[in-house]
Amino acid sequence: MGSTTTTPKDFTVTIVGGGIGGLTLAAGLLRRNVRVQIYEAAPAFAEIGLGLSIGPAAHRAMPLIDPQIREIYDSLVTTHADSPGYEKYRQTWFEILWASGEKEGELLMDLKALPSGQTTLRRANFLDALVGLVPPEIVHFGKRLERLTESGEGVELVFDDGSAVMADVVVGCDGIKSKVKESMLPEESKVTQPRYSGMYGYRAVLDMEDMIKAVGEQRARVSTMYIGDGAYGISYPIMRAQKVNVGFYILSEKWDCDTWVRPAKREDMERDASNMGRYVQSLIEHMPDPSQWAIFEHPPISTFCRSRVAILGDAAHASTPHQGAGAGQAIEDAHVLAELLGDSRVNTAHDVVAAFKAYDEIRRPRSQRVVTSSKENAYLLCLCLDGVGDDETKLKETFQSRLRWLWDLDIEEQAERAKQSMLKHLELRRDGP
Repeated sequence: MGSTTTTPKDFTVTIVGGGIGGLTLAAGLLRRNVRVQIYEAAPAFAEIGLGLSIGPAAHRAMPLIDPQIREIYDSLVTTHADSPGYEKYRQTWFEILWASGEKEGELLMDLKALPSGQTTLRRANFLDALVGLVPPEIVHFGKRLERLTESGEGVELVFDDGSAVMADVVVGCDGIKSKVKESMLPEESKVTQPRYSGMYGYRAVLDMEDMIKAVGEQRARVSTMYIGDGAYGISYPIMRAQKVNVGFYILSEKWDCDTWVRPAKREDMERDASNMGRYVQSLIEHMPDPSQWAIFEHPPISTFCRSRVAILGDAAHASTPHQGAGAGQAIEDAHVLAELLGDSRVNTAHDVVAAFKAYDEIRRPRSQRVVTSSKENAYLLCLCLDGVGDDETKLKETFQSRLRWLWDLDIEEQAERAKQSMLKHLELRRDGP
């Protein structure tokens, strides 16, 4: 059994990208006495996106990375218990409601996420709090990566301002359009660019009062998925139940626009919801912005590492949002990497190469399956998943089995398997010529 060490390592980890994944990894490494430098393209830490939800597996991983991460998260989250009278929904993840067909408006199931239930917060609030775990002197802003190259001396990072630095090892946390990934896998990256997933959506944050007017008290205060024929809606309370995050997603084969967001008209939104029931139609009446957001995904790649370079989170496995697992996968990545790089048997940059190989072996199969499962979940929610359709019994069974696999992961056993894999790679290297 390995353990973390209190002796400083002979290497520094350079993290490219200061989003939630990058900061979570940095906090975990610093706690394990691993030196870190962060290079962030923006002039300050900033997080785009609206709500963020973490499932039970990632929730269990947080304190193992750094107890302060879990404390921060728990202090910021909204749960169903934040609405007086709704404490009994504390362990509910979502209620699933029929939004079309003969059963429109009826409850399909109350889907539990034990023990934490639905926990949501605003991405920006979480990021702002995570910043406090990272010493400001290790962060370099305005550093947009152009390329990186590895040599016998290390990894050279070249930025668009003309500056360059040498790094011992690099972890790319720079999102779905990752420059680290492009440099790490130049040929593969040409054919694995982010691709349109076959779905676009409308998004909004509504005041709780407006939400209650739209769908009533129960639907406003309890996280709900509205499943329908070819489309689905979603809503969940945020900001201590003062506001509600709302989305409406439509299956559509084509996205004939160069940008990921395009302007639309209210008539477009109404047309897209024409076969949905009263709840979804009432929701879109209250949505202020009819802009359409394309949902992109990351095609699978052959590896999450190459020599002294690795990628994490959306840079490695950007997912669609249809099972709320994207951020959680980045946190699981960060836990495994922090455990490997903090291990007492990893002391040099050459040792990190073995750690990165183990990280890839353990994390890539799971996270790539999450990407596939999330896309399938869109079809499940739109009542057109092969073998399930709108069959009530099969829908219940499929929801349960998919989420059990996602949430019931043994977090500590995953890290231990990664360490055992790393040991094999270390032994192979030491026994080699």
